[in-house]
Amino acid sequence: MNYSVCIMAAGMGSRTKLNYNKVFYHLNEEEMILDRCLSLFLEDEDCLQIIIVCASHEMDFIAQRYKDLKKVEVAIGGSTRQESVYNGLQKVTSPYVFIHDGARPYVKKENLESLKETLQTEDACLLMIESVDTSKIVVDGYVKETLTRSMVYNAQTPQCFKTDLLKSCQEKARLDGRIGTDDAQLVEWYSDVKIKMVPGDPQNRKITHPKDLVRE
Repeated sequence: MNYSVCIMAAGMGSRTKLNYNKVFYHLNEEEMILDRCLSLFLEDEDCLQIIIVCASHEMDFIAQRYKDLKKVEVAIGGSTRQESVYNGLQKVTSPYVFIHDGARPYVKKENLESLKETLQTEDACLLMIESVDTSKIVVDGYVKETLTRSMVYNAQTPQCFKTDLLKSCQEKARLDGRIGTDDAQLVEWYSDVKIKMVPGDPQNRKITHPKDLVRE
């Protein structure tokens, strides 16, 4: 099953207390977070295209770093993550697209295999893990409702779609001026396609806070 992946790398390191883009943080002497994100997709023969979506002032650095990797292309990021995904989608040439956080370097090969297998029968799917905490809806500082914990899952990436489906939902959201919290939400809003949950991995964490910055 051939696919493209858009790796979202246009963010900054503000919550990690870095003064630079956290995807450039070195996990070891040679390997940055972004390098690790790319490695799994570079090794996967089904992945035909890797689109790194980044800030305009970082495009030259990224293009130069990966210039010898034929799969890799660069797209300019937008003012929001959703706009960045939209920009990346314009370069996608495969029938399926994976959207992955550039700050999530620990996704495993078995996760990719599960997603690809799911796409044999589904048009949309994403990695998710069960919530271990009780989740409540809060309105104006007061608890309104407690959710059934067995029904609450936390979304991870990659999130995977038929390319035409995500492009269509992106265009509709763009026209409406609506911003979703993730890519799957646009499919929830603008299609009747069911989104399949694929069991994720707690280790597939997103680098967000200083405690996540561990050198190997």
